[in-house]
Amino acid sequence: MMQDYKLASSIEEAVELNKAGYVFLAGGTQVNRSPFLKHGHRPEKVVSISGLDLSGISREGNEFLIGAGATLQDIADSHLIPDVLRRAAGFIPNRSVRNIATIGGNVGAKRPDSYLIPTLMALGAVAETVAGPVSVNEYVDGDNETLIIRFRIPPLEGACRAIKESRSHQALPVVSAAAWMRAEGGAVKEAVVAAGCVAPRTMRLREIEEGIVSGKLLESGQALEVAVAGAIHPEEDILGSREYKTYINSVLIADLVRGLAEEVLK
Repeated sequence: MMQDYKLASSIEEAVELNKAGYVFLAGGTQVNRSPFLKHGHRPEKVVSISGLDLSGISREGNEFLIGAGATLQDIADSHLIPDVLRRAAGFIPNRSVRNIATIGGNVGAKRPDSYLIPTLMALGAVAETVAGPVSVNEYVDGDNETLIIRFRIPPLEGACRAIKESRSHQALPVVSAAAWMRAEGGAVKEAVVAAGCVAPRTMRLREIEEGIVSGKLLESGQALEVAVAGAIHPEEDILGSREYKTYINSVLIADLVRGLAEEVLK
C-alpha cells in the first residue's frame, strides 16, 4: 500500500529520493515493476517525475532524440522519428493510456509484453540515464533502474519492422516483436531480432540473428520457424498455453524475418 508520494522539483531530487527507497513514477499507468519482482508487494513510496522537463522529440544531425517523458501518443503522432516506432506506439489500443504513458516509464517497467522495447532494441536505441548512456538492450536485460533522461536512436540504415498479435483489439499481446536488417552486396550483413511475450523480459534472439546473417535460416521457411521455436521460452497463462504461444510466435516472427529479408535484398 502506498504510504508516501512526493513530486520531484529536479532530477537531482528525484535521484536522491530514489536512493532513499522511492520508486520513480512517470505517467502513472504503472509503477516500475522491479519492486514487485524483488519484494512481492506494491512499493510504499513513490516520487513523481511528471513535473520535470523530460519530454520532447527532436533530431540531432541524423540521430533521433526522444525525451523519456514523451507520451506514447506524442510518439505515435510524431513525424520526426522512424515510422516503425510510431507504429509500435500505436499498437497500444487505448488512446487514453497513450496520452498518459511515457516511453521512459514503458522501458523502466521492463514489461515482457511491451510494444516499444523490441522496436527500440531493433533500432539500436540508447537510453541516456543520469549515470550515463546504456543500450536499451542492456538496460532491460540487467538490473538497471537508473532514471532515464532521454533516448537516442542512430540513423536508420536498412529496414525495420514491428509486429503484434493479440486475441482481440484490447487484449494483451501474445506476440510483440521487431526486427532490423541491413544488406550489402546481395546478402544480409547485420540483423537484430527482438521478441517480447516469450520470456520474463524482452530478449534478443541472437541465434536467429546469426542464422540470418549466415544465410542458413533464409534458405528454408520451416527451418526458420523451428529455430525460433527452439530459441523462445513463453510461459503458460490466461492468454494461452506454452504450446500455443510457441507456435504463434515462431510462425509470425519467421514471417517477419522473411518479409524483412525480401525488402532489404530486393
